[in-house]
Amino acid sequence: MRTWYIEDAGGGCRAFSEVVVLVSENPEESHISTIPLTWSGGESLEEVVCRAVVGLMESAGVTEEDHVLVCSGNIFHGLHAWLTENNYNWEFARMDGLAHDVAENEFYNQILKAGFPPHIKLTDRNYRDFYRVVEKWIMEDESRHSFFKDRSVRQKPVETRYVLKANGARKQRCCACRKSILPYTPLVEFKARQEGKRVRKFFHPECSPITPLKNKLKTAPGVIGEKKIEGVLSTCRNETVCAVCGEAITPGSDAFYSYPSGKLTVCHTRCVVKKSELHSPGED
Repeated sequence: MRTWYIEDAGGGCRAFSEVVVLVSENPEESHISTIPLTWSGGESLEEVVCRAVVGLMESAGVTEEDHVLVCSGNIFHGLHAWLTENNYNWEFARMDGLAHDVAENEFYNQILKAGFPPHIKLTDRNYRDFYRVVEKWIMEDESRHSFFKDRSVRQKPVETRYVLKANGARKQRCCACRKSILPYTPLVEFKARQEGKRVRKFFHPECSPITPLKNKLKTAPGVIGEKKIEGVLSTCRNETVCAVCGEAITPGSDAFYSYPSGKLTVCHTRCVVKKSELHSPGED
């Protein structure tokens, strides 16, 4: 069994191809692929990256028994799902070793080959400032504009920016009806970057202008007293007392949140929900 590392570089830069690498440290072996600046066919960036890494794995002879450590970045979301579906022995990992160095060096070499001043280098992983310098250098000469990535093919469908989830401990205001969204009730969250600024909006599920593709909401039917009620399953953040058994609900444990009498009630999940009724997001 071998251990393989999968890492990327250059995703935060508006220019030059993203680099994905598959690396083994013992014995030392590296496989590298660059993502095209643009493509046709309607594939998402995650799909293109997944296909590239799978190709590297096939070339390297990676097996299901090997240990595969993968960067947790969004660029690999499609790969994460593929590895799970194909029963690979994989997990998330922070990349600090050879895989990180190979990926960063390959991305930097692209920039040098384009004529970028070699005395300007990335220091202390300050990617933001370094990428700004690179982008400014490209903008200074129109002939270099061809190095920019095609952002349109990399943009996620608008549906993926809407997520069905449970509200937290604070009230939110619905951007559609302007009414409050109560704590620990279902909501749809919209996140995006518009004109360089991060934007977050909240909606009641029935008010959302888009049906979300992502579902992080966990609910279950429970019984409090003799009353059946649908509640939200969420992690308890602060120690509180279970409304059923009177014992403490410790932070970090699962809890059942509901409004049986119009007031928020918190219970141990085990006190109100049968195991057979528990279900994961997307199973309804």
